[in-house]
Amino acid sequence: MKPKFVVVHRTDVNNVGDMASNPLKYFLKDDEYMVLDIDTLGQEPYPDDIPIIVGGGGLIGNEFFGENIQLALEHPDAVQIEKLWRNRWDLSNPKYKELHTDFYTKFKDMVNDALATIDKNKTPKVLWGVGHNVQKYGQDDVDKIKYPKFMREFNIVGIRDYVPQQPYDYVPCASCMHPELRKTHSIKNDIVIIEHKKQLIKGTDFGAMSIPRFVNSGNNLEQMIELIGSANTVVSNSYHAIYWATLMKKKTICVGAWSSKFFTLKHKPVHIKSINKELAEAIDEAKIYTTALDESIMANQKMWNNIQALV
Repeated sequence: MKPKFVVVHRTDVNNVGDMASNPLKYFLKDDEYMVLDIDTLGQEPYPDDIPIIVGGGGLIGNEFFGENIQLALEHPDAVQIEKLWRNRWDLSNPKYKELHTDFYTKFKDMVNDALATIDKNKTPKVLWGVGHNVQKYGQDDVDKIKYPKFMREFNIVGIRDYVPQQPYDYVPCASCMHPELRKTHSIKNDIVIIEHKKQLIKGTDFGAMSIPRFVNSGNNLEQMIELIGSANTVVSNSYHAIYWATLMKKKTICVGAWSSKFFTLKHKPVHIKSINKELAEAIDEAKIYTTALDESIMANQKMWNNIQALV
């Protein structure tokens, strides 16, 4: 069966947040769409005559694959031809200068002819729940956030960032659609700490406090939700742990924010630098956002409705 959509997101199977960010998993069956990894977009074939959805996740400005989003706007075969052109033969021996010039001229004509024969890709293209993700941006840098001009070429754009200067619709991560988030869990811990697998919190930051600690590795979203549900307060430097805790009406504390994404959440956590020194005061300051889950679900349902109307 031919897929109805191609969805592009970061498919790190050892990062529960990445794997939960695929929006179509909450609206379609697995065999109704094709999944591509943003990290290798343009390196594998995919149908060019069906809509492409990019998202979710912190894909904008990401130092590892931030520019790959633009590839979704281009025909996949054109990307490969242009890659051949970029990697063309460079002259290494002056003895073959004339040969190189002749080859260069013929190859250039071949590339232009090939690109001219490829039909322009007119299928709808969508950004769904993507967000700004630049490391070492702080709260004072939020006003400096800029979005690439190529984003305007997408037919529908919904971003998870809630910042005044952005021109696009606010659509938080579609993982809010997971039914487990609506369940009630027994409280077993007053506080839990959830760390990003690549940004572990220094052990010296904890002092003598005995608080359960977990890492966001793995791909078991239900287990992570159950863990968050077991606590009154969640302390984390993982974007999705903070997001899900907020949706589940928990007090949320962000410790050692290391990217712009932590400052663009609509329902803001309390920010601290040190658990050992600032946690008690932060818990008193933290808010519980009772409508966050319903707001997020409504925004994503509207996004899906808009996409269905487009295609």
